[in-house]
Amino acid sequence: MIFLSDRAGFLIVANLIKYAVGFVMPMVLVRMLSQTDYGTYQQLVLIGNAALGVMVLGLPTSVYYFYHHVSAERIPTLLTQTSLMLGISGIIAAATIFFSAAQIADALNNPPMVELLRIYTVSIVFMIASEHSIHFMIAQNRYRLAVGLEVAETFLRVLVLLAPLALGMGFTGLIVGIVFYAVIRFVVRGAYLYHGNSMKFAARWKSAFPLEQLGYSLPLALMSLTGLIAGTFNRGIVAAAFSPAEFAIYAVGILEIPLDVIFQASVANVLRASLPPLVRDGNLTEVVRVMREAMRKLAIIVLPSFVFLLGHSEQFITLLFTTRYAESVHVFQIYVWLVPLHMLVLSPIPQIFGKPRINLYIVFSMAIVLVALSYFLLKWIGFYGPALAMVISAYLTVGLYFVVVLKLTRSTLLSLLPVPAMLRIVAASLAGLLAAQLAHGFSSSGLLNLMLSGAVFSVVFLALAAVGGIFTTGDYQLMRRWVSKVLPIGKA
Repeated sequence: MIFLSDRAGFLIVANLIKYAVGFVMPMVLVRMLSQTDYGTYQQLVLIGNAALGVMVLGLPTSVYYFYHHVSAERIPTLLTQTSLMLGISGIIAAATIFFSAAQIADALNNPPMVELLRIYTVSIVFMIASEHSIHFMIAQNRYRLAVGLEVAETFLRVLVLLAPLALGMGFTGLIVGIVFYAVIRFVVRGAYLYHGNSMKFAARWKSAFPLEQLGYSLPLALMSLTGLIAGTFNRGIVAAAFSPAEFAIYAVGILEIPLDVIFQASVANVLRASLPPLVRDGNLTEVVRVMREAMRKLAIIVLPSFVFLLGHSEQFITLLFTTRYAESVHVFQIYVWLVPLHMLVLSPIPQIFGKPRINLYIVFSMAIVLVALSYFLLKWIGFYGPALAMVISAYLTVGLYFVVVLKLTRSTLLSLLPVPAMLRIVAASLAGLLAAQLAHGFSSSGLLNLMLSGAVFSVVFLALAAVGGIFTTGDYQLMRRWVSKVLPIGKA
């Protein structure tokens, strides 16, 4: 598990910085933009993320498989054909959105966004065309380069988004900044990918295998497409039913705490690379042990975060987004119930067993449930209905994955889930929350109060974790190892 923890650690560092900045950005933007402009910005992001998720066609993920299943001589071909297919896909996506801008704007009750959306489509081309670069770096075991590049891109994005607003260029300047960032990202990533590689496209194309790659990636793309359609519908139905200002309130409330993309996704990517040999050799006992240990480690981060956020949801939202978004608190309190699911690493398992269609079947069936629930609950409950639908469908999805994973690994729920450790973590978290609530109100400053509550919660939880056996010897060794990587402790 040491190599797993260390490799995941590199990815976690990058994701932690990237999504920490991404988490702070909305707090800055709501203070620099009107509610209508911020709502429009969120609508543009919604469109861009949907295009990116679908039109990458599963090609970046396919890199992990083909990089280790083709000869070394064909790796440049893999790089070239992936780049070309993504470039073409990006152009198709951008052109479709550009010529449908008026219809999209009308559907979102925001006709004035047409010209902004057309400018924004330029960024979509370059974002899609460079999406595979980090996957190649990880496949090449260039974790440090991947981390460094993503961190640098994160800070560049902040600069090019905020600089136009600070210089008085307005909301249009911000959109132009997004386009500029996408172009720079494409150029820099391409330079790193093709450095030292000859650009003999004709020779490479003779040994190309685009149909084989698409045959592997398209089922993954269909899975992403299904999930994105359902997720986009879940948010889009609110955007269509309410004004941009009201959608801004909803968008703040459904702020996702990115523990999944920071921690869960990093661990899942390492599992995808490390578990296939165990499955091949029939060592299912070790597969279950590795999964259980991964989930135990994730639970130490995820469950305390959930308890603290649920207990301080009002202070959290109103402090970070101002009291103008006080109505977002109830939406956030619903959405935060997604956080406990981030400790589970179940979806990679069918792929590891060579059964990716299972993922597609689960996602497809749950997408139907999500769409139906979103519409029904919006009509029945109103504004909060789609958020509740998202949480319900997520828990149903996890339930289906548990059934599949238990069958594939021939294990039981108690052998797969670290239940005793989870109970101890929850108990320590609740004790920390009680102490934090007692400390709240110490100051007239909302920021100071939240920081004090967080400090008290952390101290109490860590103390109880230390004496309650939540941390293992391996956990302490991992912490010391990563502290030594960051700080000059124990170095000559």
